[in-house]
Amino acid sequence: MTRLVWFGAAVAAIFTVSSVHAIPLGTLIDTNGMITVGDKQFTNFQLHDVTGQNSTPADPRNLQIDGFTNLLGEHGLRLSPFSVSLPNAESSAALIFSLEYDVTVTDPLFRLHDIRHAFSTTSNRGGGLSLITQAGFPPNVNGSMQSVVGFGGTGALLVDNVNESRNLLNQVSAQHMLNNFEAHAQTVNLTSQGGPVVVGSITTSSIELTFSQTAIPEPATWVLLVSGLMGLIGVRRMAGA
Repeated sequence: MTRLVWFGAAVAAIFTVSSVHAIPLGTLIDTNGMITVGDKQFTNFQLHDVTGQNSTPADPRNLQIDGFTNLLGEHGLRLSPFSVSLPNAESSAALIFSLEYDVTVTDPLFRLHDIRHAFSTTSNRGGGLSLITQAGFPPNVNGSMQSVVGFGGTGALLVDNVNESRNLLNQVSAQHMLNNFEAHAQTVNLTSQGGPVVVGSITTSSIELTFSQTAIPEPATWVLLVSGLMGLIGVRRMAGA
């Protein structure tokens, strides 16, 4: 009975979505704050290359950010909803910024394995969202010199739900992350096709950046592995003799 109780509690923990209280991104940066969720610590937040026009919020410093655990039990960060829209057909709109931070696994028995991007957006024609992730390890390595991956979506009345995993370059305990976000909207003139002038927009309910990890083999496991390999070598030698 006790085993069943523990098993039920473990399953419930895995499939529970949890979060840490959200705070403005600007406050986190100004106070050199830290977000801790599970065995992950997120530190050294930086924000740069900011462009905001006809977006809500206009300044990404006002975006809410919190620690987050997804349905897979992966810990990470979540950015609050934001939108970009055109007040009229003659305008342009955009929210572009780069967010840097360090992520560290505090459990010495695990290493970072990959990052999962998940977001949900609704966009009108001429509106879109893209994210390019550049990762460098260790944290003092310039992220712009490391791997680049990306995703995005745009379209007419498009509801875009993206959930994908990207491998990091190495299994490390600490990783420097550089996320380049770009949400944009523009006017699309369909009069040449017999259609109207469409004012673009995009609304993003959330962007989630979570990290999976892999266990480090214990010393006993390595001993068993080496012993097994030596045994196989011995058998092959005996067979050859």
